[in-house]
Amino acid sequence: MINYLIQEPKQDPQGDLPWDGVPAHEIDFWGQLPVQAGTFDHVDGLFYFTYAVCIIFFVIITGVLLYSVFAHRRKTWDQKPLSNVTHNTPLEVVWTIVPLIIVMIMFAWGFKGSLDMTTVPHEAQRNTYKATAKQWNWTFIYPDATQSIAEVYVEVDKPVQFILESTDVLHAFYIPVMRVKRDIVPGRYQSVWFHPIKQGVYPLFCAEYCGDDHSRMYAKVHVVDAATMADRPWNKVPAEDKPVERIAYGARLARQLCASCHKMRDTDTVVTGPSWLGMFTKQGDTYVGRQREVLEGGVTKTITTDDAYIIESIKDPTKKIVAEAPYNKNSMSKFDTLTDDRVACLIAYMKSLADN
Repeated sequence: MINYLIQEPKQDPQGDLPWDGVPAHEIDFWGQLPVQAGTFDHVDGLFYFTYAVCIIFFVIITGVLLYSVFAHRRKTWDQKPLSNVTHNTPLEVVWTIVPLIIVMIMFAWGFKGSLDMTTVPHEAQRNTYKATAKQWNWTFIYPDATQSIAEVYVEVDKPVQFILESTDVLHAFYIPVMRVKRDIVPGRYQSVWFHPIKQGVYPLFCAEYCGDDHSRMYAKVHVVDAATMADRPWNKVPAEDKPVERIAYGARLARQLCASCHKMRDTDTVVTGPSWLGMFTKQGDTYVGRQREVLEGGVTKTITTDDAYIIESIKDPTKKIVAEAPYNKNSMSKFDTLTDDRVACLIAYMKSLADN
């Protein structure tokens, strides 16, 4: 077996690498991750069958081509053709019928597998999540209506269904170890299900190019036991009396949701949205917001970047648009499903970036 590790840049501009501390998975000789689902075993079979067909035909065609080039090459510049045959009906029938049969086998194999993936059993329907994709992050809503961002917890040995939704462009829900992939089309609900059989932390990718930060649009899938699920670790936000933990939690949220557009460190180069650096200034133990010009209803106004303004900008970013170019030409995604305590952690992190 070969060790497999999700590759990330050595210096992530947003801080700690999101996969720090997660053991490397293993892949087989053909580059496949081990199956961690009790369903869709046909995926690997079809993959290896297609792989074998491609290799066999490549070897045959390349071998015949090389032999023909060598054995039937022109010996002198004025040598006449050895044959004028331009058509061979039996040969053409063979190389039409044989590939057709092989392609139809692949089609039938894949179509049956597609039906298996889209026909959700009753047990999985009773354990339904919602996954919302947007540039460039994932939000998950659990059967009990709680929410998590950029990571999701499912119970081992319990089939699960995901209802998929996109709020902007085409995305794809792809968990390699579960052998599931489903395109997410804007304006439509899609569904996918799987049956996790082994505890661990596995990657979920967007497998359709969706914009500049498509490569950063991934999430962690935690497969855990029933006791861990009952504890609901995804729903734990640090309490107000733990300011350091709240800032750290806010920093993680910011890296997951906001870092692709807003500058948070001196080394960042993003210019899509206004910088978070210097948004506040610290005066003693108090954080004071800076003055900023915004467009509200087409009218330019000067406001203070206080908590109320930030909350409004997160929930309804079109209400007050930063007047400064180029920010006035860009649009921000709406994060109206973020809970109040998570928004408070984001604000705590913003204030931690204040000028002293």
